[in-house]
Amino acid sequence: MITNIDLINIARNARKNAISNRTNYSVGAALITEEGTVYIGANIEEPSIPALSNCAERVAIQNALSHGEKRFKAIAIVGGKNDSEEIDNTLMPCGVCLQYILDMCRNIDIVMYMDKRLVSLKVEDLLKAPFILE
Repeated sequence: MITNIDLINIARNARKNAISNRTNYSVGAALITEEGTVYIGANIEEPSIPALSNCAERVAIQNALSHGEKRFKAIAIVGGKNDSEEIDNTLMPCGVCLQYILDMCRNIDIVMYMDKRLVSLKVEDLLKAPFILE
């Protein structure tokens, strides 16, 4: 069984795949399905048109969806400066990613480091005013 620490370590490894020359900040994500399959993502920054860039969380979710997955348990994210192995303990998903998580896999746990400790939160804990299309 994969633990939250295992998921964080997989995200840490996925971070090595980031293309982040614009911000010099690389992010890795690891998404686990209900069945235990893990899909990874890394932030991909598009050099000429920044709006075409994609966050690690969305890359991981799109990777899983592209493989036909629909039921998810948790997503772990880690990030930091490109030239450092140290993980930023203030990183959380951006607003776009929080809305994407809400829309694509609402009830998953979001695993990350905050204030130097591992936490697991729901999207509603981080996105106080979500847009919900009814």
